[in-house]
Amino acid sequence: MIKRNSPTIINTAFNGIDNEGNYRPDQAPMFWDLRVSGLEEQALKPMLSKEEMRGEDIHESLIMDTIIQRLTAIAEYESLFLSAFGTNEINQDKILQAIATFERGIVANDSRFDQYMRGDEDALSNFELEGLERFVRVGCANCHSGAMMSDFKLHTIGVPNHNGVMDRGANEKFDFRTPTLRNIELTVPYMHNGVFRTLEDVVDFYEDISDERENAINSELDIDQLADEVQDLNMRGRSIDEIVAFLKTLTDENFDKTIPESVPSNLPVGGNIN
Repeated sequence: MIKRNSPTIINTAFNGIDNEGNYRPDQAPMFWDLRVSGLEEQALKPMLSKEEMRGEDIHESLIMDTIIQRLTAIAEYESLFLSAFGTNEINQDKILQAIATFERGIVANDSRFDQYMRGDEDALSNFELEGLERFVRVGCANCHSGAMMSDFKLHTIGVPNHNGVMDRGANEKFDFRTPTLRNIELTVPYMHNGVFRTLEDVVDFYEDISDERENAINSELDIDQLADEVQDLNMRGRSIDEIVAFLKTLTDENFDKTIPESVPSNLPVGGNIN
């Protein structure tokens, strides 16, 4: 079992972008605990992980050599690498660059909220605008801000354990990175462990924190151990409906969803996910 909910790859090309548009691809923050930077380095980690791609039979030190051998044995992959890189040599750097380049092409930046910010005053309803105003007023925007609706920093927010799994996050302090809210409607489940199934559940959780309900957070933490930004939230008496309505305006489904009919290895497309 994988204990963490996989972050979306939509718009990961812009992880770490600041309010002025400054961005360093090699320093882009990745994973819930910020343990690596850049999509190339991120692409490597699932291959090394026993729970994700490596499995039980191949040692971590041998997995990349095994991947390279398997790809090199398939003529179509050699041809594709030749077309992309000018040589049919397949190595780790090229594999990671290819995966990262694919991920950078999954972009969704034309949500109704984007249209509103570009000047279309009719893109959002009055109810959704009220949700935006509440989102900012109660303190959500203290962490969820900027082009990606994330500060990409670590915060202790006290998410409850899920399925009996204790995950102490970064620095063993239950710290996890602020996720992007872009396309959040499409990326259920929520939080680092997938404990919440709806946006209403997520907003309810923060309302419980505002009401200082200790039983709503991780049993290993007290309210006063949470990040200041979380303790400062003022969700008391706030209707969650407006905020959820605003969050759904961040959805843009106009990104590449193409699924190939086949792959050069002739393995089932999507593996065993069905």
